[in-house]
Amino acid sequence: MNDAVLLKQKLLEMAKVFHKFCQENDIKYYMLGGTMLGAIRHKGFIPWDDDIDFGVPRKDYDRMLTLRDKLPDGYTFNVPSDGKHFKYGFCKMYDENTTYVESGQDTLFVGGVFIDVFPLDEIGDDLQKANKLSKKIHTKKRIISGIYQKGGRTTFLKTVVARCLQILPESPKWFDMPYNVIKKFKGKSSLYWINVYGAAQPLPAKCFGEPKLYDFEDTQFYGVEDYDTYLKLSFGDYMQLPPEEERKGHSICYVDYNNPYKKFDKTNFNKDSLKKE
Repeated sequence: MNDAVLLKQKLLEMAKVFHKFCQENDIKYYMLGGTMLGAIRHKGFIPWDDDIDFGVPRKDYDRMLTLRDKLPDGYTFNVPSDGKHFKYGFCKMYDENTTYVESGQDTLFVGGVFIDVFPLDEIGDDLQKANKLSKKIHTKKRIISGIYQKGGRTTFLKTVVARCLQILPESPKWFDMPYNVIKKFKGKSSLYWINVYGAAQPLPAKCFGEPKLYDFEDTQFYGVEDYDTYLKLSFGDYMQLPPEEERKGHSICYVDYNNPYKKFDKTNFNKDSLKKE
């Protein structure tokens, strides 16, 4: 069995755990992005995809994070406040008994095999204003990227800016910056929603609607009610396969399904000399 199949089996297993957790705790969720697209176009994973993305409305998302102890043993929700090893502004559900190493430019991100769980936020009733706020969100995200990642810049100015940002101390508070742009809408019913830490594209709230079950591999997960509108706005002609050169997954350099990431020593880790297990 090859690496891609093993990883998808693990991700599917974890997604089933998350689905059950949400059902037992009355938490609304949706498949997002490539996971939603995969459910419609492939009845499961996009063949070259290697992750699973879910979205949870902010009210349920905040409550979800208070219920971490209700997850089965070996699973946890990780968030920015959990420590320096976590370099993301949203929640990831980890399998704590695994190790997953991903390359971000010159930086290695180490954690457990994960599924992404994004908060879905209100962003008002005016699409033009929502798009302006979206641009501000993207600016804030680029600042965070400059602080937490190294290398990969191609111009002198970008290199100087990046090095200046890297002088700043790492802190979970940086990850609040994109959300703070639209925090004033929290708790207010809006015509548009946004996944701040994902695509950060304002989308009609009505296309999310009530979660609806869709076939995904050998099971079913909840997705958006109006998948056609959601996928057209997100991907355009979503039933058309992208060119071969665009069929890429994440920059995964190591996966260990038998050892916990908290015991992983990356001091002498050479990402080019190890294969995914």
